[in-house]
Amino acid sequence: ALQGPWGLTVVFFPTQEDPALLRWAYARTQNVYPTFRPTPKTSFLGALFAIGPILFWAAAFKAERDRKEKLIQEGKYKRPFSLF
Repeated sequence: ALQGPWGLTVVFFPTQEDPALLRWAYARTQNVYPTFRPTPKTSFLGALFAIGPILFWAAAFKAERDRKEKLIQEGKYKRPFSLF
């Protein structure tokens, strides 16, 4: 035992390594994707999740804009006043 600040006794315990913690640290740093294989299915799903929402919202906004423009051309919808 050592004498610490303010007269406190400091006891050092030997450290024990946890094998599960070592495996977790290895998996997080060295072995990032050990079981992932790029296949046509995973490539398609990646593209679908990356580009799909953009294409969906682009089509939704264009359809809404075209619908309003058609109503304006027919005189059934008055365009609201806007400074911008």
